[in-house]
Amino acid sequence: MDATTLGPFDPAASSFADYAERLEFYFESIDLDLLSIGSNDPEYDVKTEKLKSKRRAIFLSTCGPTCFDAIKTKVRPRSVKEFSFAELVQVGAEHFDSGINVTHARYEFCTCTRRENEVFPEFFQRLTNLAKNCCFGQSQDERLRDQIVVGINDEKVRGQLLAKLVLTLEETVNICAQIISKTSSGTLNLQNREMTVIPDDVYRLNDPELLKSLGAEGDDMKWWETEPITKLYLCSNKISTITPAIGNLNSLTLLDLRDNCLESIPDEIGNLEMLVRLELSHNKLSTLPTTLTPTLQQLSLNDNVFVEYPTVLASLPGLQILDMRNNQLKEMGELPASIQSVALDGNKITGLILEGYQHLATVSANNNILTHLRVGNLPALKALSVCVNRLEFIEPLLNCPALSEVMVGKNFLTSLDFIAPCIPTITLLDCSDNKIMAIPDNIPTMVSLRRLDLTNNDLNALPPKLSLMDSLTSLCVEGNPLRTIRREIIAKGTAAIKDYLRLKLEPTEVEESGPTVPDIKPDEIMMKTKVLELDRNKEVNGDTWDQALVCGVVRLSMQYCSLTTVPDHVFNLRANLQELELGHNNLHVLPSEIGKMVKLRKLNLMNNNFKELPAEISSLTALEDLNLAHNKFDRIPDCILTLGGLCNLIISNNQIGKLEPDKMMNLRSLQCLDLENNNIGRLTPEISLLPSLRTLLVMGNTFKIPRADVLAKGSAEVLAWLKNKVPQ
Repeated sequence: MDATTLGPFDPAASSFADYAERLEFYFESIDLDLLSIGSNDPEYDVKTEKLKSKRRAIFLSTCGPTCFDAIKTKVRPRSVKEFSFAELVQVGAEHFDSGINVTHARYEFCTCTRRENEVFPEFFQRLTNLAKNCCFGQSQDERLRDQIVVGINDEKVRGQLLAKLVLTLEETVNICAQIISKTSSGTLNLQNREMTVIPDDVYRLNDPELLKSLGAEGDDMKWWETEPITKLYLCSNKISTITPAIGNLNSLTLLDLRDNCLESIPDEIGNLEMLVRLELSHNKLSTLPTTLTPTLQQLSLNDNVFVEYPTVLASLPGLQILDMRNNQLKEMGELPASIQSVALDGNKITGLILEGYQHLATVSANNNILTHLRVGNLPALKALSVCVNRLEFIEPLLNCPALSEVMVGKNFLTSLDFIAPCIPTITLLDCSDNKIMAIPDNIPTMVSLRRLDLTNNDLNALPPKLSLMDSLTSLCVEGNPLRTIRREIIAKGTAAIKDYLRLKLEPTEVEESGPTVPDIKPDEIMMKTKVLELDRNKEVNGDTWDQALVCGVVRLSMQYCSLTTVPDHVFNLRANLQELELGHNNLHVLPSEIGKMVKLRKLNLMNNNFKELPAEISSLTALEDLNLAHNKFDRIPDCILTLGGLCNLIISNNQIGKLEPDKMMNLRSLQCLDLENNNIGRLTPEISLLPSLRTLLVMGNTFKIPRADVLAKGSAEVLAWLKNKVPQ
């Protein structure tokens, strides 16, 4: 049997996997299988390498032109000699047995053209990717060249290409590179080019003389029409140095140097006075320049070799996002006051203190060696993650009214006492893989908690009141030495656990779980609409309330009903009610039971006689719209100021005398604030710093500044005027 007997691979006759299996049998027949060499042979390694080389040579010489061209195309720009026989077989299998339609692939390639305003590197990359499945083999460079000429969509450049009697792919790419320099998009993408240095012309992209030299006579795009470079992508190269000339590109707003070999950054980068985003991750940096541009908002330094925290970061007045994951930091320094998100995972930090940062919303410090954590006075904090550390104790999380997610898994905590001050807002609490021995009584009162993970702790029992938590949909308690609940119940999941715990409730506790749903036939219309309209009804019979309970109404309106108290039946609907309209009545007091209506998204209390609201309002974390117009409030109630999800607040036509912006900064979702017709004597500029605020209505107050002509121009003008008055 010789090699010709095996024959070339024919995709129409068999799969590539079958062909590879026949190859193995052939190699065995001529003693080219690896088992033919004894492991005790003193020349085992040398003989094995020779054998592998022969196997590869026979395969490539007999597989046929179709298979050879396909594999050669797949591994470009590397040579097939750089791959072992096993690796080449895998390449062949991925190509031929993955269902690739070569005819369709070539159709896609031949119809590929440059898009409008697409820079040439992006077009060339798309074209190269399409060619991989076309099996062009040795003709691939010619096919790429021809398709560039056909699809370039630039008559001037095409003319230059067609004027060449002999044109290689390399020359084609160089000529088309004009499109990079003369792009009107302000973006230059040079990622993944295996560059070791940045070309000098890149540093000169804002130089008018360079742009003049690029403008061919008669070109439709003149150098003076070209936009300054604003986005420069140099990621995924092998760049080891940045020259001081980088400071010439002072129009940059984004500089991406990820995944290179940089060990230092020149001070001149501080000259980039418009830079907003700087990407330096996956390099070899251990220090930063002593000054950085104050416009910087996002800085990525992850996966470098920082041992000391860069002190320059504290001086950046606009920095919002800082990523320092996977370095070698041992301690944290001061953060800028503007910081919103900080990621410190994968370092060697032993202690972390975060206090007083008004805008900090997310903190992630997983996989460190933390033994001390103090977090407090962070009004915007929504997510805290410190998993996989050495924490035995966490100081109470004080004054974090917006906190929603707390993740402290894989530590050495023995109690949950640190969580108590943040009860109303937390939706996720992950305390898995700790040493917690008991669930405190306050946990079942966390009205917003949806997921509680206590996997692999030291719990002996679960409090029955967990069954009363309507919002709790995921309770994980596997891996605990529980004595009061059987394993088969735990294995059935959250619903089964809550059903079991409900049986353990005391009679008085069962009553707290909500009203009994009557066994009556639901009203068809109410069941379909989920709405109960009782406007101008002075009396409502019990049957109507029963129907509302059975049908699970989500909207209840009781306006113009001359109410002096809120009927108890209203609070019986708390399991489903999302909208509650109580406007135009004679209400003075809102019962504390309102705090149990945790699904409320809209609450209308306009045209009543309210002077204050109960503290339990702060439990309504789903509330988006609140109307308090035409009441008797002399200030915005404190219980409202913790509602981080509130979008619209109407409190016009009251008696409000002043605003307290420092307390209002928790209203991070607030888009519309109506304060018209109050007694506000001074419009505090800091109110314009509310991050989502778009509509501010303040006509009809007693302040003199800003003047009426500014107010008349609308919210955008008023907010802009106020921002200019904020002390720097």
